[in-house]
Amino acid sequence: MEQIFAAVINDCHLSATVWKHLNTSTLLLAAAKSVNSLTLSSEHSFKVNLIAKETAVLSVLEKTVTKLTLWLGKTVPREKEEVLMGIIHRLVQHGVTKHVILRTCEDRLLSKVLLAGGCLSREHTEEEDDDEEGPPAKKNKSDFAEKMQTCAECPKRVLEHLKLADCSPSLTDTLPSCSNLSSVTLHSESPISVEFLDRMVVALEKLSRRSHASLKRLAIFSVICPSLLDVLQHACPCRTQLKMDFEAFAGQNPCLTRDLTDLWLKCLSITLDGQQTSPTFLLPVLRRCPRLLRLHVQAMHLRSGFSHRNLLATLSECNVRLTCLHLDDLNMSDCLHQIIDVVEACKLEELCLHDCRLLEQQSNKQESLRLLVHTLKVAPSLRKLTLSQNRLACDVHVLAELFSGPTPSSVEHLDVRLNFIKPNDLMRLAEAMTASPPPRGLTLDLRGNPSDHDLDKWNAALDKLRPLCHPVTNKWEFIHPMADYISNM
Repeated sequence: MEQIFAAVINDCHLSATVWKHLNTSTLLLAAAKSVNSLTLSSEHSFKVNLIAKETAVLSVLEKTVTKLTLWLGKTVPREKEEVLMGIIHRLVQHGVTKHVILRTCEDRLLSKVLLAGGCLSREHTEEEDDDEEGPPAKKNKSDFAEKMQTCAECPKRVLEHLKLADCSPSLTDTLPSCSNLSSVTLHSESPISVEFLDRMVVALEKLSRRSHASLKRLAIFSVICPSLLDVLQHACPCRTQLKMDFEAFAGQNPCLTRDLTDLWLKCLSITLDGQQTSPTFLLPVLRRCPRLLRLHVQAMHLRSGFSHRNLLATLSECNVRLTCLHLDDLNMSDCLHQIIDVVEACKLEELCLHDCRLLEQQSNKQESLRLLVHTLKVAPSLRKLTLSQNRLACDVHVLAELFSGPTPSSVEHLDVRLNFIKPNDLMRLAEAMTASPPPRGLTLDLRGNPSDHDLDKWNAALDKLRPLCHPVTNKWEFIHPMADYISNM
């Protein structure tokens, strides 16, 4: 039904004979009940006008559409603009749409989209209109703001999540007035300039002063690393719930200079571009985040001579409140003892070491893994452990020691995906877990391991495991663990 709805509003040719006698309005009304995500474009007048005209259909969409994607060109006629803003107003303030993705938007339209979504005051838009060139009689102001303010029986719900595919310069002007927004995502295909970030810092600083500001998540993609500390400092000087996501380029731009104090940040996610860099840009941030609870670092590849030991040492010293640590695609082959220090210093509930090459430089891989397991075993708060894509292979049975002895681990989810665990290895793990049964309800994720080397033995090992835990498997595809296969040949 969702495909039928898309075909009708996009004016597609419906060739099926049975559809020729159907009323378009009836067909749209029936199909609209299945639409959860809607895309509107200023280039498709038929689609926009049809939705605006079919008031019954729009009333149904108010109850079903949770995500709206807008493709707004650089020049949108005033008449079409008013129709689009009216639809946004209905879907957001009257409906259940909380998530808007905005692409290729003219700068002046951003504030009007936010107004239609209930995030911006009418006065802000009027001030913007007053700045337009030309005599007052020729400004041709739209009256959509007036209509939205006086809309009869409007529930006045608000847009909560905004994603911008292009970094509109006007965002830094409008953001301080958007106290209702809880999530903002900036995703540019090219690196975001330091100049834009400088303006963003000022906007976030103004927003943070608002007593009712509700921003909880800020995601900035394609940002230059050295500007990270400034953005964090002024986005959340006294906020505890803000989650920051960054996809960063390891640029060499100079860092913005401001006075720095401790941050109240609790959640931080950093994704780099995979180019070689140094950890120096991140360590000052971590030192100023003593309240940090959740940290995710991905694809931070270090230049020669650098090690992640400094990163882990900083966590052990400055971030002891951490409950969730995700390290993804970081070479930690020389960091085993520092990882142990972090586990001992923090009260981790979730530890993810994905593709960290944990045992690569260890002369005795089994004993090194056993040393880590014994530390994890005595971590009383640990509930989820991810060791995926670390080439554990034939040493995976050591993990059963988590559950041995008088004080077994309380881990409830153990992830060993993509470790090139062969059927013989899985059987050894099953036998070891039979001798040291895990807590009731353990989930064991085994996906991406080569079960087809001996399918009968693999299935026999699963039969041993099922009374002990809930094993999660899938059909092995050779291409996924290719690197692990080569390393274990």
